[in-house]
Amino acid sequence: MSRVTRRLAMSHRLHAVSIAAALAIAVAASAEPVREPSPQAPGRLRGVHFNPVSPSPPGTGHWLADYHLIRDRVNRELDELIEETAVNFLDLMVLIPTTLQEKATPPSDDAEDVRAWANMTTLDNLVAFLDDCAQRDLVVEVDLATNMWIPARVDADNHIGRSEWWPEADETPWTESVVWYTQIIRYVEKSVRDPRSIACWVMMGNHQWGGAEPVTWDCPEKPDIAAYTERFVKEVWPRFREAAARPVGSPILLPIFADDAYWNEKTPEVRLSAFRNVKRWLVDDLAMPPDYWVMSTYPCCDPAQDGVHYLREIVRILGPDAARRIISTDFKGPGHPLDGQIVDKSHLSDAEVLRWHFDKVDAYGFAGWWIWSYMDRETDPTGLRRLDGAWKRNLTDIVRRRAGADADGQPAPPSASLP
Repeated sequence: MSRVTRRLAMSHRLHAVSIAAALAIAVAASAEPVREPSPQAPGRLRGVHFNPVSPSPPGTGHWLADYHLIRDRVNRELDELIEETAVNFLDLMVLIPTTLQEKATPPSDDAEDVRAWANMTTLDNLVAFLDDCAQRDLVVEVDLATNMWIPARVDADNHIGRSEWWPEADETPWTESVVWYTQIIRYVEKSVRDPRSIACWVMMGNHQWGGAEPVTWDCPEKPDIAAYTERFVKEVWPRFREAAARPVGSPILLPIFADDAYWNEKTPEVRLSAFRNVKRWLVDDLAMPPDYWVMSTYPCCDPAQDGVHYLREIVRILGPDAARRIISTDFKGPGHPLDGQIVDKSHLSDAEVLRWHFDKVDAYGFAGWWIWSYMDRETDPTGLRRLDGAWKRNLTDIVRRRAGADADGQPAPPSASLP
């Protein structure tokens, strides 16, 4: 796998081989009806990845783990965010290291009580944050990110489980992951005042980068990655879906736009193989479609510089009826460098990049969107707000107008000058 591809997956988030009968699991005999998503607020889901700065000291430096220490301040920031942008939707990433009672120690396969393995401060902070969002008519996509998608010996040189904080995956990582996903979901849904504050749960995580898209695309050079990822999805998804009373989103999907010798030899079909694979696993094989299809979205990819309309192809793969269930996420827009990729936003201003995304949401009728991100980082100037607290009003004015149009159910008119 190329260096550019690994960096692509790292950027906030990362069929070929069918698995043998020995890796197969029982499949539901008949399809369950797809649950109608029921967001609390009217109109489209319209939001931003929420990443406020956490003080250190006190606390750990991770804002969700520190929420009990900074709750008043973060609530003020929520109020300011709503006033500035009119969003009704937040994305929240929950990383497995912050949820564990003992560092890098995942739940055991047979754990029956979340309190036996979980950092309850973090989980109770998550509950408190969701309750605070509910008071503001905000709904939250909760991305549960674990690195334990494939055994540690598979792609061993790149597995983040070798680090200090992330757990090392054994030969059957799906067993621990089922416990981690389902017990968090059940605890939080039981504990929140209004479960409707949860827009959806999303299965997320990457063996190499932790908080990134799973490697669900074709990787024939490392067939074990594909085989074990398929096994993981088919073992975990039915239980993940069953545990949640609220809607569930697909494992977050990533198109590959790397501009290097390896990927430039691949067809557009291969660049979108993650979509084809996950659709086959969830819909064709398991007969358990998600409530939402969740995907990272890049500007200028419809058409891209190779002339292919990738969003059009994604809708075709997932099916035209799926378009209204697609959440166009993690907009690779203002502040995101796209050098080394086949999409080129250099001719667009930051504001025009956002308009491009919004026009595509309208064109395809997607269920919603969220932007990366709320707050800049010192090495990641992708926020709507600077580290000193100042808003980037060339961006927030556009988001506010757009959010207002979506709330009214009236899509903004397309920007004819944009691709």
